[in-house]
Amino acid sequence: MNEQVYFLEDAADRLTIDAVRQDTANWTKQQDSKAFNQGYSDSAWWLRLQLHNGNATEVMRYLELSYAVLDYVDVWIYSSDRLLEFYEMGDKLPFNSRPLEHRFFVLPVTWEADQTLDIYLRVKTSTAVQAPLTLWDRDAFERRENQANIAQGLYYGAMVVIAIYNFLIFIVVRDRSYLYYVAFVMSLPLFIASMSGQAYHYLWPDAVLWNDHSIPFFLAMAFGSSAMFTRRFLQVKEWSRVLNVGLTMVATVAFGTMLLSFVMPYRFSIHVLVPLGLFACVFDMIVGGLSWYKGVNNARFYVIAWLMFLGGGVLLALNKLGILPQNFITEYSVQIGSVLEAVLLSFAMAERINVERRLRFAAQDEALKVTRRLNEQLEERVRERTLELEKLNARLEEMSNTDQLTNLKNRRYLEHVMQEEWARCKRYERDFAIMMLDVDFFKKVNDQYGHPAGDACLKRVAELVNQCIRWPSDQLARYGGEEFCLILPETGEEGARVVAERIRVAVEGDVIETDSASFGVTISVGVCVGKPKAGSVEDMLKSADLALYQSKERGRNKVTLYNQDKPAAVAPLPLGAAKTDK
Repeated sequence: MNEQVYFLEDAADRLTIDAVRQDTANWTKQQDSKAFNQGYSDSAWWLRLQLHNGNATEVMRYLELSYAVLDYVDVWIYSSDRLLEFYEMGDKLPFNSRPLEHRFFVLPVTWEADQTLDIYLRVKTSTAVQAPLTLWDRDAFERRENQANIAQGLYYGAMVVIAIYNFLIFIVVRDRSYLYYVAFVMSLPLFIASMSGQAYHYLWPDAVLWNDHSIPFFLAMAFGSSAMFTRRFLQVKEWSRVLNVGLTMVATVAFGTMLLSFVMPYRFSIHVLVPLGLFACVFDMIVGGLSWYKGVNNARFYVIAWLMFLGGGVLLALNKLGILPQNFITEYSVQIGSVLEAVLLSFAMAERINVERRLRFAAQDEALKVTRRLNEQLEERVRERTLELEKLNARLEEMSNTDQLTNLKNRRYLEHVMQEEWARCKRYERDFAIMMLDVDFFKKVNDQYGHPAGDACLKRVAELVNQCIRWPSDQLARYGGEEFCLILPETGEEGARVVAERIRVAVEGDVIETDSASFGVTISVGVCVGKPKAGSVEDMLKSADLALYQSKERGRNKVTLYNQDKPAAVAPLPLGAAKTDK
């Protein structure tokens, strides 16, 4: 459609429709399919296109000029030399002067069969001179409008909801950053609605004078409120005096332009705001990046959100200056960017609430520590103290059950576990083994090498025995002095014998290294195994102890097994037998 357009510049604004129709030499053909765009110009511009109906029936179409802020748009429709229609439109005329109620300039065009229409448009405006033309089938036009209205309704509704929500937060917390954010969020859709013609259509269709000033007013409001929001939200005053002054100056110029927009010409206002907006967007992003670098809370959300809006603002500014062509992306870039920015900033504001809540909780916790006698019944404080007490008890329990020298479990812990495992094996009629281990001639180690060497000996033996254990259910503990005890649930005679011999061989084959000497030791092992029956675990423990002393009597470095199911297999020492020196 746009490539069929011819255009003519009327720099003196003196040409009439008759003169234009007679001038055949000065028309210039649009070179490509891009929309007609001349940037800011004082000239009047004439456009001409020819439409032919090659059908055998009458056809009705909609011709749309989709740039809502043109001041004056006059349209003549000719068939040969006969004037069919003449329309006067523009945003400096009452909205109801348009032939079709629409935010853009839309004309119903009807051809008779095999009819050719010549359409002339005259555009005179203080805004950018753009004339994106589209010829619509009626059904396609209505479908597009329905979809656009739904999308726009969702956009404006979302922005209003975000603004109301944050305004209510402002009422509660009285933090002015929320108020600046509300002003910024509301100024964006109002600016976009003014640019797209929707505000003139739905909000102020009779306010012609205000409609001419609404675009620079809301644009300046957006730049000023965003600078003040950035200043407070990122707490710039606390970490950079220079940047704080810079943001204040941007806000001052923007709010000043906003007030002066009622008396300044549109073109002057917009030529102030476009470079100011570019600078403000880049400057705000730089401030956000530095605040992110300095670790300011929520700065990362702010930077990402501002990048979205900055991209949209740059595209729109370049489009209005005539550097980029008019298309869907450039025309609606601010709207797209503002949607993404609003969503991301809503995350930032929500996170800000969470941070403030955590700070309040931290302050409350600090106050609770100072005044805990007056606030002991508070549930949160009770929970915290209970958790601390549970952790302390668990730590104390662990310390009370652990031998500090060898880091093995101690006798107290072992006796408790031994009772449980013995009872379980008894209930399910499973084998149960208890193993007593004793370091041979340990007194000589202490006497010959000193007590530090003796301690090193015990720790090394503990490590070697622990390495020989295969199952998690097996429990090893230091039973006292140089004695160790190992319980083996669900372990029969052969399994216990294998484990005991593995331990004995491991200790025998190891060399204990100390600062003063290297030496080796052996151990004697006594094992009691069988299915728990009548009696108690203490009886099995005594049998294992007697088997241990039988190993001592047999020359040490031995394993003696007592099977309580076959007591004749090994004859333990009688209970009254004298114990030899270990």
